[in-house]
Amino acid sequence: MTKILKLLAGVALALAPAMLLTAPAQASTTWASVSAGDSHTCAVTTAGKLYCWGSNDEGQLGLGNTVNRHSPTRVGASSSWRTVSAGVNHTCATHDNGGIYCWGYNSFGQLGTGDNTSYKVPTRVGTSASWKRVSAGADHTCATHDNGGIYCWGRNEVGQLGTGDTAGHKVPTRVGTSSSWTSVGAGSYFTCATHSNGGIYCWGRNFYGQLGNGDLNMRTVPTRAGSSSSWKAVSVGDDHACATHDNGGIYCWGYNSFGQLGTGDKVNRDKPTRVGASSSWEIVSVAGLHTCATHSNGGIYCWGYNADGELGTGNTTTSEVPVRAGSSSSWTSVDLGYNHTCATHSSGGIYCWGYNFDGQLGTGDTSRRYSPAKIVS
Repeated sequence: MTKILKLLAGVALALAPAMLLTAPAQASTTWASVSAGDSHTCAVTTAGKLYCWGSNDEGQLGLGNTVNRHSPTRVGASSSWRTVSAGVNHTCATHDNGGIYCWGYNSFGQLGTGDNTSYKVPTRVGTSASWKRVSAGADHTCATHDNGGIYCWGRNEVGQLGTGDTAGHKVPTRVGTSSSWTSVGAGSYFTCATHSNGGIYCWGRNFYGQLGNGDLNMRTVPTRAGSSSSWKAVSVGDDHACATHDNGGIYCWGYNSFGQLGTGDKVNRDKPTRVGASSSWEIVSVAGLHTCATHSNGGIYCWGYNADGELGTGNTTTSEVPVRAGSSSSWTSVDLGYNHTCATHSSGGIYCWGYNFDGQLGTGDTSRRYSPAKIVS
């Protein structure tokens, strides 16, 4: 979500020679993680291979073209990918060589390549080999570094880069001076991060209180959300955010017109507000107008907008409180796109549900799913 060196020309990575080659996922594929973007999805296997599917109008699938895919399609030939983050029209991933690679839409410099050229294959961001994790938002990107800093790049008219200004940056630019950040999440026009002091800090647009600091004023630098020093992780969407707490609870804040805060109503919140009474939540993920979380009982629960089945409840009924997605008790993670949801299962599979016009569910077709459906292998 200080400028670091510009783009290395070309993709000098060991994966470069076969960057344009693609292949369908094999039947034996075991998935390690999944990231759902606006209308596309990407995932990394336990073998370090990267696959993407769904909308590809800006080359966000990294396949060297703009052809949509309805099933997982391999990105290049490298088996050394670590993590991937799918944004709106661009994607970024971390590699075992310590680098970050981005591809897709780049009109605002969100690929971090020092220019506004859109790239259809993974293209290295600067020369640093010390990146930890990356988060792709709408038109900006942020990443954590081994030096403890956060760096952001891309669009910045409402301060979503946290650089103290509203000027766009085409290369990674440091957020403040702290060397104690632990994670970062880039949303549509705002960003939040966790700090080693246990706090959450947010910056950028704040129309609906999505910065969680008690007012509706835009911030161009990190501003503390709430007063707790016991946060675990934070997830950022279009106009709301949610976080897990050491007490096992989930707290949400920001826009709530469809019940996406899980508070049982449709009232916006400008400070973290607890979701129900459970103390057994594990992972939370937010997107456009809905939220999902994994529970210690192995289930996934979702709430908010549901016109396309993104809550996974088998219907299209919007819910202002958590409702169970499917019946499995073996989910290991969940990640949300704008109006679709994907999750990893203890069996090693990935299941997706919701809107599927561009094939973002990876089911081999473009039909909506109202309950978890296994992706094609």
